[in-house]
Amino acid sequence: MKSIAIVSDSAFKNNRVNPVGKILSKNIRDVFGSNVHINNYYIDQLTDHDIIKENLILVMASSRANMIKDYVENPSNIIVVKRTFLKSGVYPLFSIPKDTDVLVVNDDIETVLESVSSLYHIGVNHVNLVPFEKGKSYTYIHTAISPSELELIPNYIENKIDVGSRVIDISTILFIIKTLKIQDKETQMNFYDYYQKIFSPNDSIEDNYNNLLVRTEELDFLLDLSHDGILLTDQKGKILIHNKRFREILDITKNQIDKHLHNILPELNFKQYYHHKTIDDLIHYHNKYINVVKKEIIHYNKDIKMYFSFQEVTYIKKLEQNLTHKLRQKGHVAKYTFTDIVSQSKTISTIIEKSKKIAQSDLTVLITGESGTGKEVLAQALHNVSKRKNQPFIAINAAAIPENLLESELFGYAKGSFTGALKDGKKGIFEMASTGTIFLDEIGDMPNHLQSKLLRVLQEKQITPIGADHIIDIDVRIIAATHKNPIEMVETGSFRRDLFYRLNIFPLELPPLRKRKEDILLLLNHFTNYKYNFSDACIEILQAYNWPGNIRELSNVAHYIKTLDEGPLLTPYALPNYIIPALSIQKPVFDSKEQITIPFKKEYICLEEKTNLKISISVLQAIKLLNEINKTSGRKHLLELLKKSALALQESELRRIIKHLDAMDLIIIKKGRTGNFITEKGLQFLTIYQQNS
Repeated sequence: MKSIAIVSDSAFKNNRVNPVGKILSKNIRDVFGSNVHINNYYIDQLTDHDIIKENLILVMASSRANMIKDYVENPSNIIVVKRTFLKSGVYPLFSIPKDTDVLVVNDDIETVLESVSSLYHIGVNHVNLVPFEKGKSYTYIHTAISPSELELIPNYIENKIDVGSRVIDISTILFIIKTLKIQDKETQMNFYDYYQKIFSPNDSIEDNYNNLLVRTEELDFLLDLSHDGILLTDQKGKILIHNKRFREILDITKNQIDKHLHNILPELNFKQYYHHKTIDDLIHYHNKYINVVKKEIIHYNKDIKMYFSFQEVTYIKKLEQNLTHKLRQKGHVAKYTFTDIVSQSKTISTIIEKSKKIAQSDLTVLITGESGTGKEVLAQALHNVSKRKNQPFIAINAAAIPENLLESELFGYAKGSFTGALKDGKKGIFEMASTGTIFLDEIGDMPNHLQSKLLRVLQEKQITPIGADHIIDIDVRIIAATHKNPIEMVETGSFRRDLFYRLNIFPLELPPLRKRKEDILLLLNHFTNYKYNFSDACIEILQAYNWPGNIRELSNVAHYIKTLDEGPLLTPYALPNYIIPALSIQKPVFDSKEQITIPFKKEYICLEEKTNLKISISVLQAIKLLNEINKTSGRKHLLELLKKSALALQESELRRIIKHLDAMDLIIIKKGRTGNFITEKGLQFLTIYQQNS
């Protein structure tokens, strides 16, 4: 076990227990838990016989490092701790009026100066921090702060604020992690929690580490969601990553990181796979049949890793049975008709009329449109006016079914065609939909080898089940759909050109909701059963919003409205928060310098000459909105809000605009995480601008 020594001046200070050693010990334990052993030493108690041997030795100041070096076995293990403050202790300081003189008190001048430096670094720069020196008089100062040393503050000071004892800074914690090589999952999570509680002057470094921890956590979560055992090793079989399912399938109880695959499962002879780029094998282990797939992953053209996936054959069989059961449960019935399509859009009316004519033919239809525009509803309606309306309608989503199952679901398989197959084989969807309609949703995500098989089905009207030695004639009408641009897919080679032309005999393109705004209120009334009236402000926001999720998103908003039920007259506050900013940031249309009143003419001209005026006004409006809803107005939130208003902006351009707005006193840039704040001058500037625009 790694060990850490914490060396402080003395066990007692000012006739009471010195808390420094105890506080720093707690900081270390909060992050590293039982991974380290901690010993506390006190300089005034060290004797000639004492030898400090720990892996790392923490001292509070460089002067203390010099004092203890003769007692340390390896002086290179000494590090000077950087300290900071807890957020809970510092937040009250931001309520102190600007330019107030504030006395900073501690037990000696070195720690006082460190405290002053730390406070300035974390953004407490709106007040004048005055270092306390013993023997001097500070009667002109009315406020003093101290890190848990309030008794040292002179009695004549009226306002005394305890900012709490200083704690170990993140940069020191990171140094300990790196030096002692403690990087287990629990330490990472503890580090994340600790990071949230303290102030740090090195936000860029720590944020990157924080983001890395979050990303690692997300990846681990995704790996553990998989029903396949997943494993990544180096070229020699040393395990770098594995998920829970890997251990479950192979009956392994403990974490196997940094162990060699061939050593933990010697009876399976995994070494035989190491020299092959790809492997697809079936092994028998502990009364299980397991499909093993191995692929090589090359990093930077030289670093080779080995990826393994393990899948129980019994699970594949169960997955097939569940999928078939769900398809049969759907009843293979099309429930929507053209009367279910609610619209007053001329574009939709044209599509419906065209679809009714197309329905009388058996030729293929390709429906395109963004996700949520109603492609399957249109396909079902088309089927229900065709001559096949009394026959099956089967919908299948090519993107939602694993690639290794999609072929068997589409074309079926003969009995005994592969290990784990159903005893009597299985009919595919093409055979089950005989004389009816198949709706192939997300056709753009179909693998290339299945695209060629589908092309043959369209040409020959025949299928061959997997493992079969016979051909089955089929009679089905195919309606395909995709949210992608099929022409772009053809040009990039991800979709076969000949298959596209076979499918695209009758193309139908559904417009996004933002291009049929006359339907927004109509659909919302339909989804809410015409229960509510909408105020003009509410309607204006609904019309201004971009609706990236289209009708599906609008349906979700209807559920939100019905659940909260704030009617009968709905105001903007009845809408989800993410929709409301749609109207709050509009692209300004004001252009004439002459319309700006004299007090702001200089600012107006400066913005126009040094930036894009319209974008700068939008940024100022965004800051105002975020201030009003008490949300941090840093660059990240500003970019997100501007993007929702269809205003794409690079971070470098945003930084430049903010700099100019600050230079003209239209905003104040606060250091740390608080972001930007619009000034009274900025509010007046916006008001006059909007009155003239």
